[in-house]
Amino acid sequence: MTRIVLVEDEPLFRKGLAKMIAGSSTSWTVCGEADNGQEAERLIADCQPDLVITDIRMPIMDGLELLKRVKARFSHIEFIVITGYQDFQYAQTALRHGALDLLVKPCGKSDIDEALLKVDALLADRQAQARKAASEHQLRLESALRSVFLRLPYSAELFPELERAVVGGRLVVFQIADFFPAHKQFQKQDVPLLQFAVLNIIGEMLDNHALSGTLLLIEAGRFGLLLQPAAQEQPFCDAVCGTIGQLLGLSVRAWQAGVVPRLLQLPDMYEAAAAEARAAYPADRGSGNGGVVGGTSASDGRDGRDAFPINRARQQLISAQTVAFITAGQSEALRTYLDELVREIVRYGVETDAWKIEALSLSFGLLDTARKQLESVHDPKAMTERIDKLHECRTTEEAGHWLAEETDSFLRAFQEWQRKYSASAINRAVRYIEEHFAEPLSLQQVASHIHLNAAYFSHLFKKETGRSFVQFLIDLRMERAKQLLSNTDMNVTEVSGVVGYDLPNYFAKLFKQATGCSPKEYRKLYQS
Repeated sequence: MTRIVLVEDEPLFRKGLAKMIAGSSTSWTVCGEADNGQEAERLIADCQPDLVITDIRMPIMDGLELLKRVKARFSHIEFIVITGYQDFQYAQTALRHGALDLLVKPCGKSDIDEALLKVDALLADRQAQARKAASEHQLRLESALRSVFLRLPYSAELFPELERAVVGGRLVVFQIADFFPAHKQFQKQDVPLLQFAVLNIIGEMLDNHALSGTLLLIEAGRFGLLLQPAAQEQPFCDAVCGTIGQLLGLSVRAWQAGVVPRLLQLPDMYEAAAAEARAAYPADRGSGNGGVVGGTSASDGRDGRDAFPINRARQQLISAQTVAFITAGQSEALRTYLDELVREIVRYGVETDAWKIEALSLSFGLLDTARKQLESVHDPKAMTERIDKLHECRTTEEAGHWLAEETDSFLRAFQEWQRKYSASAINRAVRYIEEHFAEPLSLQQVASHIHLNAAYFSHLFKKETGRSFVQFLIDLRMERAKQLLSNTDMNVTEVSGVVGYDLPNYFAKLFKQATGCSPKEYRKLYQS
């Protein structure tokens, strides 16, 4: 929910602004109102809105001074300044002090909508950048934690955060016995993809078991998991080993190394578990593992430089971004985003296997979103089929086709979910409006009730009903008003209050627009 504070010393104009915002197609809601800058400064500090819409000229403290003071403390809060024609040059100073936009009185609904859409776009971009920054930070943390496990150098500034993340967690080490079992036809180039698949299986099972923890590939064939306290390790470990064996045909064992008392003791605990793993799986066992178990290889991360970025941060970023588009109902923006991802991945070139990790990051990210957000039934057995088809890609054209199949499948699932969900969601919204029409009712409030983004709800509501939310609410209130005027002796002020309008004059204006006559004229016609 994105929130606005309104600052305006004319009560009627302020109330009109609030009504226009409530009826807009954006996701904004008014969280506070003030009639001067001094009062607004305290209110803004308390409720931390995303946006302030303020008049330029007010008593006690004007809008320009408010802008300067708030921006000095809360630089992320955006401002739209309202001005009269005579103050326009003065108001332009507000732009130099960080205001996003200016509105000139008298401003109508289209002006408000356009300004709010501009702020929406800015905040969406800011959120996307924040998600990207969080993903990159997660990568740095994973790289540093891997370095701790392997006694390699890492940035000292990350030590406190790593310490907080691991101390008190329970360390589990998973070891793959052999990537090339006799009953499978895996080859050396399959190893990075298989490791990535194992990471995703363990990550998905953490979700299924309602567990949380830090998971990463430490060395080739060896994974570390730091489970949060109170986790039931043994049933989870048994389930992980069984599932990986069932889906990928790989033999896996888990070693429970105990609770981590300090970050610097993590290498000792890991090396003890790794020694047990080497004893259980000697290097000469099985069909050969290319140095995966019982030693290290060029791509195992021992020198601190993985051949491929084997991690889940990329796919988690993709999943978070697609969820943002879905909850906002931005189908075209979602398609554009996925098309750009496909082009970006194809540019890696099929002559290296690096693009395959990126391709699987996209595929697994979309699968995760479809499972959690679109209620899609996930078929884990399809994982090996995806990897097999991926390996068959020999040209850029084949790679693009594989990626297009993944994105098209996801978009079809999204469209099906929309068709299935739309009618029932709007029916629930209509029932809610019918039950609460006499109360102050905003688009945001109704959208929140049915768990939809307000902008998406607005679009969906008009598509399903043929009317905007505001017009639907007005029509419903006018029908109820006509019943009261025809069948009761309530005066116009009482009727206005009963159907949800505090201002009788405003009610009378809407009533005449809807019926062609005033409330009193309507009563005379239908009570005579």
